[in-house]
Amino acid sequence: MREPVVYMLPKMIKTNKFNELLSQSIEDQGWDVKHFSKKDLKHVRKNDVLHFHWPSFYYKGNNAFSTFIKSIFFILMIMYVRLKGAKLFWTVHNIWPHNSGRTWHDYWMRTFLVRNCTKLIVMGKPLIRSVSETFHVPEHKIEVIPHGHYQGVYGRTGQNIRDLFNIPANDYVFAFFGQVSPYKGVDDLIKAFNHLDWKDAHLLIAGKKAADYDLEDSIRHSDRIHTYFNFIQDGEYSDYFEAIDSMILPYKNIATSGSAILALSFGKPVVAPRMGLMEEYLPESCAVLYDPSDQEGLEEAMKKIRAKDDEFREGNGFQSMLDKLEWSGIAKRTISLYTI
Repeated sequence: MREPVVYMLPKMIKTNKFNELLSQSIEDQGWDVKHFSKKDLKHVRKNDVLHFHWPSFYYKGNNAFSTFIKSIFFILMIMYVRLKGAKLFWTVHNIWPHNSGRTWHDYWMRTFLVRNCTKLIVMGKPLIRSVSETFHVPEHKIEVIPHGHYQGVYGRTGQNIRDLFNIPANDYVFAFFGQVSPYKGVDDLIKAFNHLDWKDAHLLIAGKKAADYDLEDSIRHSDRIHTYFNFIQDGEYSDYFEAIDSMILPYKNIATSGSAILALSFGKPVVAPRMGLMEEYLPESCAVLYDPSDQEGLEEAMKKIRAKDDEFREGNGFQSMLDKLEWSGIAKRTISLYTI
């Protein structure tokens, strides 16, 4: 009888290293991890694992008809692998898809998945109650396994990003990296930055912008706001982080933030709202958190993080936090769930 196989859904995604790093760390423990495709269904055996991450990839299409077909297949697939004796897991990165929010379709499809999972995985204790109440699942079915770090993952090209955007070497740079979408509050960040009116400070925004997210009016009159509305390539991340002093993440709705962990991995302090898992991942030695209901909270946090610049540079809070997010430990904890 062969050893169990882990089918990761997906094993790799172009815009996020998480799945690749998780899969690699599990493989390092001696397990076979494969990217799941439809042709693998005939190979699924008892005690094999199907590990979901963003389930809407598998039940949503580009139109109503394709969504209907994919949804039927999704349900039949889950029923089939369960009959074969496979175990299902879902790492709940987001309770609802960011682009659509909660819909009845998402609710029913995710509820069906949850009821067929051996365990659900969340990345922090605050999410246990939210997931339990949303999908009416007992809390003992939900396990906490943290999000791993990105330290040492990305190379560099050697490009000087400050020179690219004509930013003086000694000026202070606030930054936002990641998908530029309304729920991430970039419009609030621009407003707060403009209120600061510091002549020796700059704001660098880099990431793919949602097509319907209009920011032009708020940035056109400032020569200290710099934008690059495209994906940052893997080989460029180190160059971009080397150019900045702090990362600002003014999210309006977030469960887990890979961008915050990415900033920690590069030793950059973070400003973020006190919500979701931010308090678990961003201690005072690495960040400044603010009350999202306070209209001046973001602006005040940006002032504070700059004032603490020397303190952040001299402390060891970043490495202490990253030590808790080692992939080898995360892999072992994940495998322990696969084998229950």
